[in-house]
Amino acid sequence: MKPTDVIWNRACDGGGPNPRDGDRALAALLYAHGLIMNGGVLNAAEYLTRSELAAAQTGYQFFGLDAAARLLSHARQIFETAEDLGSHEAVLDRQYATLIPDDSFLVEQFERHMKASPLDFAAP
Repeated sequence: MKPTDVIWNRACDGGGPNPRDGDRALAALLYAHGLIMNGGVLNAAEYLTRSELAAAQTGYQFFGLDAAARLLSHARQIFETAEDLGSHEAVLDRQYATLIPDDSFLVEQFERHMKASPLDFAAP
């Protein structure tokens, strides 16, 4: 198994016992991404606690995905204030799909960062 696979898998389990900034960022991003893939952006906005949402936004930003972080914030605002959530759901999901077209896009972002800054991650 490649070191990037070990780090990715460890992030899927929360980041490991002694996570570094990159491990924490990847774990938070993947947690939010999983919620989005399973139920949509509004699902994640509803389900994530404030601290989890902040961590997810930091995770997206860590990997240069600032627009995705802003979309999560916007979705949370819609969730908290909108009456007709259904009218926003498809739009938010399409926007996310434009920003994050598939899982391999996230893998590429992670691997690029890992190559440039390996010390951001605990040893595999």
